[in-house]
Amino acid sequence: MKTSRNVPRRIGILGGMGPAAAIDLQAKILAATPAATDSEHLPIVVWNLPQVPDRVAAVLGTGPSPVAAMTAGARALEAAGCEAFAVACNTAHYWAEELADAVGIPLLHIADAAVEAIARRPLPPMRIGILATRGTLAAAFYGTRLAQRGFEWIAPTEDEQARFVDRAIERVKAGDIEGARAPFEGAAAALADRGADLILMACTELPLAAGGARSPVPLLDAGQALAEAIVAYSLGFATAGGTKPNGPEGIS
Repeated sequence: MKTSRNVPRRIGILGGMGPAAAIDLQAKILAATPAATDSEHLPIVVWNLPQVPDRVAAVLGTGPSPVAAMTAGARALEAAGCEAFAVACNTAHYWAEELADAVGIPLLHIADAAVEAIARRPLPPMRIGILATRGTLAAAFYGTRLAQRGFEWIAPTEDEQARFVDRAIERVKAGDIEGARAPFEGAAAALADRGADLILMACTELPLAAGGARSPVPLLDAGQALAEAIVAYSLGFATAGGTKPNGPEGIS
């Protein structure tokens, strides 16, 4: 059984992709931290520079690589004394190994956190619907991890992705949260109609679109799962999971 540390580990957040995602993750970390005073909250350092080449375009081969910009951010977080870091962007995890190799601190992987959260549910779902960017779906790190844990999963069809998911993400990035709600509801309903009994929101913009939206099945926010994993790691209740540059056993 893991025990807590007297001094929380300093955690870095690599953000800017888009800018609201890092702020949202910080809010989730704050809410998930069992603190009674200011000094009991986690030490967090944020690198929130939005001038990072588009991740989806890079994954699909239609734009420049964001690796140099992301690596600079990860190294800045390490130089600031962070003992681990997380990335406030799902699609950016396509380059998780490159990022982890560039620094000497572990990367707390969002997909590992999300899949663990699914597995801990009292009644684990039989089929999971994944809502994500095209880049995240092409990278396949969610599907691979879910399959390894024995979960079935489905993704939107091309028509559903174009009409619902892409639209919802675009509206959030444009600051139109209300306009993102209807396409989000369409995406969730389409996956539920095809047998999903849980929707995994594997994009940091989609939980913002989901606020106040209706879904026929439960929703799970990968960002919330990551926030809870960050709190557990910082307080010493868990070791690093996912991509770790310090060897297969990670560090505690």
